[in-house]
Amino acid sequence: MGRVDSAVAGVQERDKWRGRLEALERSLDELLERRRRLELRLRRVRKELSKLQLAAREFTEPRNRFPTPEVGYGPTGPVLR
Repeated sequence: MGRVDSAVAGVQERDKWRGRLEALERSLDELLERRRRLELRLRRVRKELSKLQLAAREFTEPRNRFPTPEVGYGPTGPVLR
Protein backbone atom coordinates (compact mmCIF):
# COMPACT_ATOMS: atom_id res chain seq x y z
CA MET A 1 0.00 0.00 0.00
CA GLY A 2 2.98 2.29 0.61
CA ARG A 3 3.97 2.23 -3.05
CA VAL A 4 0.49 3.13 -4.21
CA ASP A 5 0.27 6.07 -1.82
CA SER A 6 3.70 7.24 -2.91
CA ALA A 7 2.78 6.94 -6.58
CA VAL A 8 -0.51 8.83 -6.08
CA ALA A 9 1.31 11.56 -4.14
CA GLY A 10 3.86 11.82 -6.96
CA VAL A 11 1.13 12.15 -9.58
CA GLN A 12 -0.65 14.80 -7.53
CA GLU A 13 2.59 16.72 -7.07
CA ARG A 14 3.30 16.51 -10.79
CA ASP A 15 -0.21 17.78 -11.62
CA LYS A 16 0.18 20.64 -9.15
CA TRP A 17 3.45 21.75 -10.77
CA ARG A 18 2.00 21.31 -14.25
CA GLY A 19 -0.88 23.62 -13.29
CA ARG A 20 1.57 26.20 -11.94
CA LEU A 21 3.65 25.96 -15.09
CA GLU A 22 0.59 26.47 -17.30
CA ALA A 23 -0.43 29.52 -15.25
CA LEU A 24 3.07 30.97 -15.58
CA GLU A 25 3.10 30.34 -19.32
CA ARG A 26 -0.25 32.13 -19.70
CA SER A 27 1.10 35.07 -17.69
CA LEU A 28 4.22 35.14 -19.85
CA ASP A 29 2.14 35.15 -23.03
CA GLU A 30 0.04 38.04 -21.70
CA LEU A 31 3.16 39.99 -20.73
CA LEU A 32 4.77 39.41 -24.12
CA GLU A 33 1.62 40.61 -25.88
CA ARG A 34 1.48 43.69 -23.66
CA ARG A 35 5.16 44.38 -24.36
CA ARG A 36 4.55 44.08 -28.12
CA ARG A 37 1.67 46.58 -27.92
CA LEU A 38 3.73 49.00 -25.81
CA GLU A 39 6.70 48.79 -28.19
CA LEU A 40 4.38 49.53 -31.11
CA ARG A 41 2.93 52.49 -29.22
CA LEU A 42 6.44 53.71 -28.38
CA ARG A 43 7.43 53.59 -32.06
CA ARG A 44 4.36 55.66 -32.96
CA VAL A 45 5.12 58.20 -30.23
CA ARG A 46 8.76 58.50 -31.35
CA LYS A 47 7.65 59.00 -34.95
CA GLU A 48 5.17 61.70 -33.92
CA LEU A 49 7.79 63.35 -31.72
CA SER A 50 10.26 63.53 -34.60
CA LYS A 51 7.57 65.16 -36.75
CA LEU A 52 6.86 67.70 -34.01
CA GLN A 53 10.57 68.46 -33.60
CA LEU A 54 10.89 69.06 -37.32
CA ALA A 55 7.87 71.36 -37.32
CA ALA A 56 9.20 73.24 -34.29
CA ARG A 57 12.56 73.76 -36.01
CA GLU A 58 10.84 75.06 -39.14
CA PHE A 59 8.97 77.67 -37.11
CA THR A 60 11.84 78.73 -34.86
CA GLU A 61 14.87 78.79 -37.17
CA PRO A 62 15.47 82.21 -38.75
CA ARG A 63 16.37 80.90 -42.20
CA ASN A 64 14.34 82.04 -45.18
CA ARG A 65 12.62 84.79 -43.25
CA PHE A 66 13.80 87.64 -45.45
CA PRO A 67 12.76 87.94 -49.06
CA THR A 68 15.34 86.87 -51.60
CA PRO A 69 16.29 89.21 -54.46
CA GLU A 70 14.11 87.22 -56.85
CA VAL A 71 11.00 88.11 -54.90
CA GLY A 72 9.53 91.48 -55.78
CA TYR A 73 6.77 93.24 -53.98
CA GLY A 74 5.93 95.81 -56.65
CA PRO A 75 3.71 95.46 -59.69
CA THR A 76 4.98 93.23 -62.42
CA GLY A 77 4.23 93.33 -66.13
CA PRO A 78 2.92 96.25 -68.13
CA VAL A 79 0.81 98.82 -66.42
CA LEU A 80 -2.49 99.29 -68.24
CA ARG A 81 -4.05 102.73 -67.96
